Amino acid sequence: MTTETNHIHQQEALDFGKLKLIISRNWLWLLLIMMFVNGAAIIYARYTKELYESESEIKLDIKQDATELGIRELVPERSQTNVIAAEIETIKSKLFLSTVIDSLKLDVTYLSIGKILNFDMHRATPFVVTYRVKNPSILNTLIFIQEKDKENYLITVPGYEKPLTGTFGHKLETPDFVFTVNRTHTLFQEPRYAFVINSRENMLDYLQKNLTVEPLNVNANTIRVAFKDSNPYKAHDIVNGIDSLYLQYSNAQKNLANQQKIAWLNSELRRIEQQMEGYETYLENFTLRNRTGSVQDELKTTIQQINRLDSQRYELNRRISAINRLADALQTDSLLLPVSRRSLLPEPVIKNLERLQELKLETARLMLSYRPGTLAYRQKEQEIESLSGKIHEQLTDIKSNLLERLGELTRAQTTLERQFSVLPDKNTQFNKQARYYKLYEELYLTLIQKKSEFEVAMAGSTPDFKILSTATLPKSPVSPKKIMVYAAGFVMSLFLSFVFIGVAYLLSDKITSLAEVEKACKLPLLGSIPAFGHPVSNSLYVLEYPRSRVSEALRSLRTNLTFLSPDKQKKVIAVSSTISGEGKSFIAANLSAILALSNKKVILLDMDMRKPSGQPKTDSPEKGISTLLIGQYALNECIRPMSPSIENLHYIPPGPQPPNPAELLLNGVFVSLLDELKRTYDFVVMDTPPVGLVTDGIMAIRHSDVALYVFRANYSSREFFSTLKRIMRINQFNHLAVVLNALPASGKTYGYGYYQDEEPSLLQKLLRKRV
Repeated sequence: MTTETNHIHQQEALDFGKLKLIISRNWLWLLLIMMFVNGAAIIYARYTKELYESESEIKLDIKQDATELGIRELVPERSQTNVIAAEIETIKSKLFLSTVIDSLKLDVTYLSIGKILNFDMHRATPFVVTYRVKNPSILNTLIFIQEKDKENYLITVPGYEKPLTGTFGHKLETPDFVFTVNRTHTLFQEPRYAFVINSRENMLDYLQKNLTVEPLNVNANTIRVAFKDSNPYKAHDIVNGIDSLYLQYSNAQKNLANQQKIAWLNSELRRIEQQMEGYETYLENFTLRNRTGSVQDELKTTIQQINRLDSQRYELNRRISAINRLADALQTDSLLLPVSRRSLLPEPVIKNLERLQELKLETARLMLSYRPGTLAYRQKEQEIESLSGKIHEQLTDIKSNLLERLGELTRAQTTLERQFSVLPDKNTQFNKQARYYKLYEELYLTLIQKKSEFEVAMAGSTPDFKILSTATLPKSPVSPKKIMVYAAGFVMSLFLSFVFIGVAYLLSDKITSLAEVEKACKLPLLGSIPAFGHPVSNSLYVLEYPRSRVSEALRSLRTNLTFLSPDKQKKVIAVSSTISGEGKSFIAANLSAILALSNKKVILLDMDMRKPSGQPKTDSPEKGISTLLIGQYALNECIRPMSPSIENLHYIPPGPQPPNPAELLLNGVFVSLLDELKRTYDFVVMDTPPVGLVTDGIMAIRHSDVALYVFRANYSSREFFSTLKRIMRINQFNHLAVVLNALPASGKTYGYGYYQDEEPSLLQKLLRKRV
């Protein structure tokens, strides 16, 4: 259990070799990240408007002198914190800032147009615009102005196709606006100027966004007023304006509260006086307005009249409902008129209804003898239609008369009900009005007293605010802090670089180092083959570049092979990998050449009969491993020389692709072939198919003395370790060794010279040239 835990910790440990490789492979991206982030910081610092901050200090001191006159305070004493908070909110309120806008005339902003940034020309504008806006769409838009000559100017307004020409000092009127542009003492020095007519909402938002009001010392009742703007003079003027207007505004607002209370009390006193006069008049004329001697008799008579009117209205509604039902029956042809309804209708209407019923019966009898389209049938229908229309007109007239009568009865009943509602007990009403009169009299006296208290309080409330520090004229901007921006950009570039390297490290699932192979495989590591310093051709690399790093690594691999199976003089070596492209064929061919260069007889077998590995081409491709295993050709017919410069190095090509490569290796001929080759050759090197794709390589490895499993750095996935472990577990292999191919060179050199595939340093080039 402890061994497995240690192994897991080793796997999770940071691989500095892999980290170094990722950094070396992505140095350009890291450089681009550094350049982009720091460049963005430089651009931000260069092209962001500089903001200047002007500030002042105000001391608050509110005195309630009304207590000196012996009158209690109407508002309880507030804490100092509440006082400061209330005054801060007053300064930041839209109502107060509106007075600042009107006082400082911030409705027009004059700008100098630059290539990237525009600059506010407060106090330095060469022209002044007075305006009257008819179309609000031109508010908060950039209006360009350019001097045409000393008398005229050109103005470009959004929404207008062509510039408008105006004269200095004269009105320029359009359906959307009226402008008057006047020169100041400063002449136009640049061709690009503009101005913006700000809406009140935009100006309020501008002031609230850049204004800072905060307490400095709660115990001393001091606050700090600051304002930021790109123009230091504008910030200074706004803070000065806020300070001066605040003293006036706060005093007026505090007096305004009491003034509004006093004004309300005056209006309420006048209303109560009118009410009291009305009650007095009512009490005086009470007897004259009520001439009746018995209110009960008057109430009884009124109730009887209302009941009689209700009965009449009920009867009218019943007749109207009957007429409505009869009208509906005319529409549906169901004219069964009950006897109870005959009394509700006039005699002519009843006769017409009876005649209509007779006509419908006659029509029904005609339908038994005639078709609907005959002349007699059509005449009956016309009589029925004419009579129905006449009845409908009679019913309409009757209904109109009934409705008119019903309206008269309703109005009469409403009048009686109104009279009934104003006939309460006279004595009770008199007492009630007298009681109301006394209540209003008491309320009137109370309001008179409160009015006096508020007048004294307003006279005694004397705000005493002091400006401890006037508005400062800023000399240096408060933002952007270029040093901080540069430092933030540098820190952010480092952070993003670390993130990039970390993500690349976590996402990389390729094998990168020898240590990683040793930890994961737990197999003998015979060596590593450096990445090629020269392009690979069809010829043997060790012969073309004998002094290269690759050749030296293959020699080390040859030496390390002597330590595997030392008791066997003649060995069968299988070279395999998980997938194609990992360099097993290259290692097999060049290892064979290195072994042959040590005066050993070596033969290379290309066992990949499915996909030939690209070993030297032969004149007779039909003679190879596949045809040899089926007995079509003899062994000596299939052997080919590998290289003309190495006599004891031979090669057997894969031959034609058979339909059953795996079965060919199981028929026993393959083992006999290896035995025969071992009697002739010192080393038999087999270039097997990838074992991660097909089983042919597994069968070849079973009959080998040493099996080299090839991984390729930065190509082979870590999942291939699991494939190798699974193959070893299933097949019980104990003669496998690992080779890491294409490992990037570390740059270190050994001996007195340098390898042929290394790029010599500048000093080495100079020394060689001098020699």
